[in-house]
Amino acid sequence: MPSLTHSKASGTYVLLFVIALILLALLPSQASWVDANRGWYTQPILGPALGLVILTIGAFARIRPTLRRAFSRSETYKTDYLFDALDGARTALMSSVLFFIYIKLVPAIGFFLATLLFVSTLLWLSRLLDRTWFFASLVTIIALIVIFRVLLHVWLPDVWLYSLLPDALADFANQYL
Repeated sequence: MPSLTHSKASGTYVLLFVIALILLALLPSQASWVDANRGWYTQPILGPALGLVILTIGAFARIRPTLRRAFSRSETYKTDYLFDALDGARTALMSSVLFFIYIKLVPAIGFFLATLLFVSTLLWLSRLLDRTWFFASLVTIIALIVIFRVLLHVWLPDVWLYSLLPDALADFANQYL
């Protein structure tokens, strides 16, 4: 079966187009209209909106021939086309989803456990998870905790999981883990 994409770069432009559309849709909720006496062109929303519109138009111009070919295919090839178009960005997308999950896990289970789980998952996906790499990541996480929490006094909010522990242990875990 021949490749369904015209070029490997088309997947990147499809991804850019989708991300730009999402950001354009979210823009009104992220930037507000302010009362300015100097004119509409001084609004804070204008710069990002202009940049995103240019990005969307440029990405659409690059993927238009590819989309035309994709929609002229039968239904069975459209799914194959989507996976083939995003093939080059698969690692970046997977890493982004894992990092999003990691960020959401830190307030729930704590920095130490969330980081250990995140790093172990990345090691497993890269087929490097063995005793040596796990121990190296464990030592690195402990060093990060010592540097940021003990030496630099960078503290995170209390963790939900630690509230289930006895008070003395919960205080220790919230302070150092």
